[in-house]
Amino acid sequence: MIDTLVQNSTQNVVSHSSNNIWMWVAIVECLIIVGLLLARRKNPPNQTAKQKFKEDAKNEQIDFQNIMESSFKSKSLYDELKVKCHPDRFTDATKNAIANSIFQEIAKNKTNYKKLLELKEEAQQKLGITF
Repeated sequence: MIDTLVQNSTQNVVSHSSNNIWMWVAIVECLIIVGLLLARRKNPPNQTAKQKFKEDAKNEQIDFQNIMESSFKSKSLYDELKVKCHPDRFTDATKNAIANSIFQEIAKNKTNYKKLLELKEEAQQKLGITF
């Protein structure tokens, strides 16, 4: 009987020390988490691309006239420019290269009316196109 009591008390001590070790592990993990949270509070994360875009958009001036013209007039101007400034229309190598660069800009800015007008002026000056 005494042996049984000794075994039970030994098992209790072992299980108690085992629980004690896990308690300390949990406390250390908790301290690590608190430390990381405090470090994050001191150094806020960098802005995401979306947040940076929003901040930049708030600081920019908006050209509503260009937005309205781009909505209604850019398609017809784009169609006219892509036909007149197509590089295949120019056999001269220098004009072909100029037309190619202008045509690429036209394709990039096909919904920006203001930029299309600038490209139209550039085509008239550099390529001698009349509209």
